[in-house]
Amino acid sequence: MTADVNNKQLLFYLLCISTFFASLNQNIYTPIIPLIRNSFGVSLNVVHFSVGIFIFITAILQVVLGFIIDFKNQKNIVIFGLFLTSVSTITAAFTSSFSLFLVCRICQAIGTAALPLIAVHSIAALFEGTERGNAMGTYQIILSIAPALAPLLGGFLGDWYGYRGIFIFLFVMSIILLLLSFTLLPPDKRNVKNKFEFHDIVVKYRDIFSNQTGLMVLVLGFAIFFTYFGILVYLPTLLTDVYHVSLRAVGMLYLPLTISMIVGSFLFKYLQTKFHLNRLFITINLLMTLTVFFFALVNDKTIVGLIAVLFVYGLTVGFVPPLYATVLSNNFIENRGAALGLFNFVRYVGMAMGSMISGLSSMNVIFAIIGLVLFIISCFSIKKSF
Repeated sequence: MTADVNNKQLLFYLLCISTFFASLNQNIYTPIIPLIRNSFGVSLNVVHFSVGIFIFITAILQVVLGFIIDFKNQKNIVIFGLFLTSVSTITAAFTSSFSLFLVCRICQAIGTAALPLIAVHSIAALFEGTERGNAMGTYQIILSIAPALAPLLGGFLGDWYGYRGIFIFLFVMSIILLLLSFTLLPPDKRNVKNKFEFHDIVVKYRDIFSNQTGLMVLVLGFAIFFTYFGILVYLPTLLTDVYHVSLRAVGMLYLPLTISMIVGSFLFKYLQTKFHLNRLFITINLLMTLTVFFFALVNDKTIVGLIAVLFVYGLTVGFVPPLYATVLSNNFIENRGAALGLFNFVRYVGMAMGSMISGLSSMNVIFAIIGLVLFIISCFSIKKSF
């Protein structure tokens, strides 16, 4: 999506807000997992599946959309996605059937899938050099507010109005954003193609996988977001079952993680102008490994230790999206949409799989093993990174 220089900032912030909404739609759900379980009378694993399938559908669409946005009108994609999200959200608010609720969540995932990808693609096209890294950092800061706000908002709305109040709130937001996008987004002035061949898709993604930097970013992206969402979805059950806190308190105890993610994005904006991306890449990966090990050791022992580990872990997670997106944008000019779409795909698959393992027993052992695997991959990246 292109825009005149005078409209650059308008486009930038409007797409940031759209991505903010997409993240809010996903993350507002996690604090009310016990509430959904009780409201529909289903098992915890089934509710975890509804979280995972949302992310998995989003992931699958990244591969397709990452290629399509290089060919199709991006404004039309945004408007269609927000319309579908609005309809499915209001339906989810009033259904009493968990099966229909699950279908609505899938439709929400389809509707919001393109928003983050189009935003990152547009930012990469609008800015270059350190300005691109700075814009990616600002984008990630705005995006990080959503998971910081979502647990609080989800906890309070769920406590006061039940799960229906949460989805009515999301519906109102989607309608407002739909009207703003229809009115304010500029038309896509690129010379987009009406047709493309399947061979074109194969060639694009083959080039990305054959690139050493691209492959390393994809592997680490999967491992990092597998771990992140495993922890994120595990927290509500840990806090309610082990520490016996209320839904409202669950939302509050997400703050150390989500606020530090915002701080991490601020630090990236500053440090990417001072240090080579290669050094930041290696340092953040190794630091994240250490925090995963500590999380496995202390999460069910002391809530103070849990809060401290979550804060440090959040700092590293805050670095990853802008850092990795900048690396890919710098290395793939012609195939930028496909590369960013593939990165979103692997990280969303990691998030989906991470959420699905969070209901298993012996989670401390699982997180320790995950930390070891992440450490091995990080060490390998020291030799293979760009």
